[in-house]
Amino acid sequence: MSASVRWLGHSTVTVDVVRAAGGLRIVTDPVLRPGLAHLRRRTRTPEPADTAGCDVALVSHLHHDHLDLPSLRRLRPAVLVTPPGASDWVRWKLRVPTTRVVEVAVGETSELATASGPVRVSALPAHHTGRRTFARLSRAPEDCPAVEHLVRVPGAFPGREPGDLLVWAVGDTGEFAGADAVLTAGGRAPDVALVPVGGWGHTLGPHHLDPRQAAELVARVRPGTSVPVHWGTLHPIGLSRTMGDRFVEPGRRFVAEAARLGVPGAVQLPIGGSLTL
Repeated sequence: MSASVRWLGHSTVTVDVVRAAGGLRIVTDPVLRPGLAHLRRRTRTPEPADTAGCDVALVSHLHHDHLDLPSLRRLRPAVLVTPPGASDWVRWKLRVPTTRVVEVAVGETSELATASGPVRVSALPAHHTGRRTFARLSRAPEDCPAVEHLVRVPGAFPGREPGDLLVWAVGDTGEFAGADAVLTAGGRAPDVALVPVGGWGHTLGPHHLDPRQAAELVARVRPGTSVPVHWGTLHPIGLSRTMGDRFVEPGRRFVAEAARLGVPGAVQLPIGGSLTL
């Protein structure tokens, strides 16, 4: 049995698990195009093979750089997990009858059936505005909160204690009390955390984590492996030259801050890079 993580840029990560009954592929916040809205991709666009055969896709909130409908239509996941209150709208806009769209409320866990066995997805609170830009024009619900997801894959590591794989997909959040609720939800620290450490603009604001804040969060939770995401990928049209070190520094700074705090397992991946868990 084996498990691996591959960062495809921004908040898009594939988690591949081989269990006794077969393979499982999870994709987080899929953005698979060269650009969307006013943003353009600085790096290679993922190839179809990078995400093909997606069993479960997770969407943390309705912002365009996390819920991109053309990317989801291309992905065609077997199951798509949306933030609470968004499933009906996503199902209507997506129009992919082969995709089962479900939502998980904050504090709840849903067991999803996949070809290789069950997967359990829990939704945790996040400190982030989840409202979609131009929501009224697209008829998007305006009161859908942003969430973090904790994914439990039973039977990922047979013969090892614990044998389940725990993946914490933080999505997007700022600092808030109770940000370590993942420990209660999981009963232990996650095996891997996908932690946002930056953004696509010139400023972050209170609803995002910078590298130091992200390192302080993982210092409280102590996941086995921490991968910095939500940086180094997108920029507003015409502003790539004004982004300074935002394409190269947040990941390095996160790893350095984690080391300063004595947190092992912080790994900066290049876009397209992977690691084995």
